[in-house]
Amino acid sequence: MTLLEQLGDIAKRGVELLEEAHAASSLPLPADQARTVRRTAAAFLSPTSHSRYQSRALAAARRNQHSLETLALIARRSRGISDPTKRWQFREKLCATAGTTAQVSRAATRLLREINPPPEREDGGRRIMHGEKTTLSFTGPAAQMADIWAAAKSDPLAWLTGSRAAAPATVTTNVIIELPDYLKILAGDGDDIRLAMTNGATITGAELIRRTLAGAGLFTLIHPERGPVNLYRTRQASAKQRRMLEAEGARCAWSACRRPASECQAHHLIEYSRGGLTHPENMTLLCPYHNSINGLPGRGRMARVNGRIAWLPPASRHNASPSSPHSSMHSGHSGIHSNAESGVASRAHGPPVFTGRARTGPTAAVP
Repeated sequence: MTLLEQLGDIAKRGVELLEEAHAASSLPLPADQARTVRRTAAAFLSPTSHSRYQSRALAAARRNQHSLETLALIARRSRGISDPTKRWQFREKLCATAGTTAQVSRAATRLLREINPPPEREDGGRRIMHGEKTTLSFTGPAAQMADIWAAAKSDPLAWLTGSRAAAPATVTTNVIIELPDYLKILAGDGDDIRLAMTNGATITGAELIRRTLAGAGLFTLIHPERGPVNLYRTRQASAKQRRMLEAEGARCAWSACRRPASECQAHHLIEYSRGGLTHPENMTLLCPYHNSINGLPGRGRMARVNGRIAWLPPASRHNASPSSPHSSMHSGHSGIHSNAESGVASRAHGPPVFTGRARTGPTAAVP
């Protein structure tokens, strides 16, 4: 057996190494490694009132052939659990988890979130010194902090040293309300309804009623099949169109992106150059980064499916094409058409090409 083969065999016998180290008076290892091995052996092999958990954990570690490195990780991650029963349950579950040390580490992170959930953040602030610079951070209710950030973001230092006025976000241009929720709010049952605002915050329906509504604004109700519809043949999205797009989605439409709508750009689902109309049904909001990669090879693209904005993976590029902007407007349908309809649209206007870089500016409508 070669040295590498011996090393591979030893790596599968972590429990046996711990048992030998626990019984030894000294270890022929560098001081830091010896200290780690002794701590791990003490965690798993010292006498305990939870002997059944201990036996099951060691048996599972043998069965999964966990290495000494994996067992050391389990012991180290378990030290922050004060309750002995929960600590041994944690060790047993991880010993019963098959896989590499990295896979066991990810499982440990998930378990620790369940055992020790992060504490609720308290209102307050803190200061961090960086030599000649200082960073101030504040924690507070999301809606109030959004108002403060809207007032301060253009020049935070001037805002802090000046009046520090925080104008509330304009509700009618920022709050997205589905019709059933709107009716509940009007009936006075809005405490349990959470409304997304395009500045990134959320408020309850009751808080919406308490806020002052801007007289020049409007609420946009979203049709369940078509989405908001308004026909224009200009390239740039108007302020009114942006309001309608913000009413449809409070954040960048790309999956998992949390950039608020106020920092996004208007994007043509079907390019303006290929007949795409500049109206809300053919548009959505994307942050500058996702607007620039939309439709690039391997990145997928945005489309309207049954009236809802959806991300289509790269494999869907040839399976489902967005509807023709003209046929969509006059047929009363939106989203993904049948194969026959898609074929007609493709012959009439050519296949949609989802490429191009984003323009700058908050109202840019870019393919």
